[in-house]
Parts: sequence; structure tokens; C-alpha cells
Amino acid sequence: MNNEILDEELLLAIEEENPDALEELINRYSKIINVVINKYKQKGESLGLDLKDLYQEGLIGLIKAVKTYKQEKGSSFKTYANIIIEREILDTIKANDRMKYKTLNNAISLDNCLFEEDNNLYSYITDNKRDIDSKLIDEEEEEELKKSLTNFELKVFELKMDGKTNTEISLILDKPIRSIENTIQRIKIKIKERI
Repeated sequence: MNNEILDEELLLAIEEENPDALEELINRYSKIINVVINKYKQKGESLGLDLKDLYQEGLIGLIKAVKTYKQEKGSSFKTYANIIIEREILDTIKANDRMKYKTLNNAISLDNCLFEEDNNLYSYITDNKRDIDSKLIDEEEEEELKKSLTNFELKVFELKMDGKTNTEISLILDKPIRSIENTIQRIKIKIKERI
């Protein structure tokens, strides 16, 4: 395919499941993804993000743009894709930034454990270990949980257990991210009911 083919023509070819069209679109937008990555490179690297990971997120953004673009809305695909690609990369950076502080936010103050009259560090750890142990789902409980899930919830649950992100699950199941997030909340409720 050549550069004279418009993005909109490539989108039509992609709808007709032409793999060459998708490959051409990815090649065409590879430079744009790299421009966005360079814009946020310093912030990403400070969080320990690999540039290849950011590129993958940019590709996910491009695929989302392909799936959700509506020509009749008035904007060009290029403008729309730029926005979605940048948003996907920024969301990844923000999520990793939050995780950077997660350890601090979840830290336990030793002052509270060691200097309260009735507490010591050993009792605090053993009490919390019991809480954690009681919340773990063993294989039998997992099988029972799976029986209580709908087919869609089961698919989401298994993909989540395989370490997939909500975005990846959304793309795999071809469902909106909001639908995946709502399904995960329903699964969490069912898990809490079982514990």
C-alpha cells in the first residue's frame, strides 16, 4: 500500500479484515507514537517505565482509535488517533506514578505497633497474617466462585488471573473498558460474599 491512500480508506479496508491495511496504518502511526513517547520520555523513565512498554500502550491506543473512530463526528482520524494514543500513554504513566507511592501509602507505622501498650510488632504481624490467610481463596473455593459467575464474568476473571490489565481485557473481549471495570466490581462483590 502507498502513502497516497487516505487513513479513512485504510479504516474501511480494516473493517473488511484486510491485514495489510492494519499493518500499513500501524507503520504510518509508528512515528506519531514515538513523538508522543518522546514528549513524556523523561517522566516515564523516572518511573522505571521501559520505552517499549510505552510504545505498546501507544499501539493499544491506536487500535482503540481504529475501533471507536466515527468519521461523521467531523474530526480527521489522524487528530482522533493522536488524542487516543496520547491519552493511553498518559494513563499508563499516571497509573505507574500512583503505584510509585503505593508502598508509602500502604506502609505500617512501626511507632503505632511498638509503642502502644497492648501491642507489639509480632502480635501485629500475626494478627494481619491471620486476616490475609482467611481471605485467600483456595482451589475449592475458586471452583465454587467460578460456578457463581456468568460466562462473561468468568472470561474476565480468568483473563484477570492471567495478569491482563483492564485495557487488555477490553481489547481481547472487544467490550468497552467501563463494561470490564463494572464486571470486575461484580466479581469482587461475589468474592467478598464467599469470604
